[in-house]
Amino acid sequence: MAHQLLQDITDVTIRYLKAQVKAGASMIQIFDSWAGILGTEQYAAFSLPYLKQIADAINEVPVTLFSKGAITSIPAIGALNCNTVGLDWNMDVATARAQVGDSRTLQGNLDPCALYGSHAAVESETIKMLHSFGKHKRHIVNLGHGVYPDVDPEKVKTFIKTVKSYEIN
Repeated sequence: MAHQLLQDITDVTIRYLKAQVKAGASMIQIFDSWAGILGTEQYAAFSLPYLKQIADAINEVPVTLFSKGAITSIPAIGALNCNTVGLDWNMDVATARAQVGDSRTLQGNLDPCALYGSHAAVESETIKMLHSFGKHKRHIVNLGHGVYPDVDPEKVKTFIKTVKSYEIN
């Protein structure tokens, strides 16, 4: 029963994403925000096959797969037909890079709670995150999940300003 429901959701999601592409979307990101509640075997059975179908179906634009908390499944996610693997703030960048390889872009992964710190702390944490990606060019800077509603927008500006002024040494 669960697999039939997941298949129905997958079919609707593919149709929806195809419509988004037709309407002008230039990239698609799939959020599997509850992935971390599943163990590795359960994730392989109840998420990966459906993510694979979605990633295989969307071939008109680049696809990012973000599975929050699926730390042990990063190699399997990186093996899917995607361009980018999103990392949450608990995922070690060097480990993820080693598991995914150089053929995929990594996206992330500043802890969204870092934005509650002082402006100096936001800048420091952002630089630390940027350093963790090293000189590798295949990186999209992002938070490791969304911005919380009560975060001061000025802290988001500090994050963005820090990224824009960062230079790889």
